[in-house]
Amino acid sequence: MNDQPIVAQTLEQVTTVDLGLPRSAWADRPSTIRPSDTSIAVLAPNTDLSTERLCSFSGMISCTHVSINAVQMLVSLTNTSDVERGGYLTGFMFRLPRELGGFVVTLLRSSHPGMSRIMPGTGAAPFAGSWQGGVGTGGEWQGGGTPMAGVAPGDTGAWAFLVSGTGAAALTAERLMSGGSMPDPYAFVVRFRGIGAGHSDKVPALMPDHQMLRMAALIDAVEQRR
Repeated sequence: MNDQPIVAQTLEQVTTVDLGLPRSAWADRPSTIRPSDTSIAVLAPNTDLSTERLCSFSGMISCTHVSINAVQMLVSLTNTSDVERGGYLTGFMFRLPRELGGFVVTLLRSSHPGMSRIMPGTGAAPFAGSWQGGVGTGGEWQGGGTPMAGVAPGDTGAWAFLVSGTGAAALTAERLMSGGSMPDPYAFVVRFRGIGAGHSDKVPALMPDHQMLRMAALIDAVEQRR
């Protein structure tokens, strides 16, 4: 099944978001940055790192520079989990490359009203660390009320964010979902709940091939120093 038309249509609907940016926001935009400066990355599940290997997703991220210090980020996710087994997509979180400095993440729109902003600094147990942005049922990664407020198997959700910070000019969709100079296999993680008799699954996104090669090289370098 080809999900690309569904994903494209959903993203188009979300791009109607009014960012509320004054015209002066473009005054500090260098000539190399245009409203069409958009990067896109495909999202697929890394089943090897999934906690239960029960659920799956497909989707994409796009990042469009709206000023030198701000990026409009669009996320589209289709729940490709088995319909008979069930499992609602109830949340996702992302963290940004450390070398780009601090960011403020604002949720602009959610296609699913029951999925709201998760507070920055929230953990995505059982994965280590904290994340800067994302959405979840009830605004939570764990819990969050009924999983039926999430994305059902076969359905697609879309969300729009504004990511602002001094390092925004260097932010791309690929960096956002896989880390920057230091590859991060848990940069983008997705949670599922309501599987069978109350089970859940947590699934990281698969990094691009070149990031996986870079991570392997870094691991090899560390091993050689031991």
